[in-house]
Amino acid sequence: MEPLALSELAGDLPRPGVLCTLAKVVGSAPQAPGAKMWVWADGFAGTVGGGRFEAEVLAQARLLLSESRPEALLREYTLCREMGQCCGGKATIFYEPCGRRKAVHIFGAGHVARALAATLDGLDLEVIVYDPRPEWADPSAFPAKAKLLCTDPKALVFAAGYGPLDAACVMTNDHELDFALVDLLLDKPIGYLGLIGSMHKARVFRSRLPPPRRALWDAAMRCPIGRKIPSKNPKAIGIAVAAELLEKWAYQRAPKAPGVKA
Repeated sequence: MEPLALSELAGDLPRPGVLCTLAKVVGSAPQAPGAKMWVWADGFAGTVGGGRFEAEVLAQARLLLSESRPEALLREYTLCREMGQCCGGKATIFYEPCGRRKAVHIFGAGHVARALAATLDGLDLEVIVYDPRPEWADPSAFPAKAKLLCTDPKALVFAAGYGPLDAACVMTNDHELDFALVDLLLDKPIGYLGLIGSMHKARVFRSRLPPPRRALWDAAMRCPIGRKIPSKNPKAIGIAVAAELLEKWAYQRAPKAPGVKA
């Protein structure tokens, strides 16, 4: 069996995960060096040989996933009777932990949301779109990799453990829903927070917040969202938002402290 390439394993598979590579073989083994297996919490893809040996590799990979800051690991296994193997050789596995992807949470499935999701398609980002309107939460209008949730997003946002690896783009069809979401999101240590609208909308929303929460708005909010461009074309706005997301958040080397703007 030909070894699977990393691109075939890690591209669209769940994260966090661990890439397990058969780095070295001495003697006989059920797979050749270069064989790979991608392991996540409740599944895996690929193989490094099967049997008790592979079960041990799966267990070690999931042990790494349970750690708060897993590090790469090189481990040798003897393929003997105790391992349920009769190959008699030795196999070395290189474990490479990979954290979860950054995620862009788009609230609203309107024209700009669709343009933004299309622009982000093909990048190493999760894209989740929330809209309670079935006629707008239409999978055919979004890239295949985007996840659509046809539900009222307020309860989800209230319970969500968003952090620096998450970005929120608020662009629903309802100003009151926009405000409710922003009010909830200001309490999250989110990596990027943007709201579609004019400077007037920004002033009105800010004025509705109690004075202590206005400081959170000033520190975190980007409204109008995206790069400043002289266009109201949804595609152009989607590109402008994507450009700001990439520059200010997605391609930053390390997450910024909560509430700090670039």
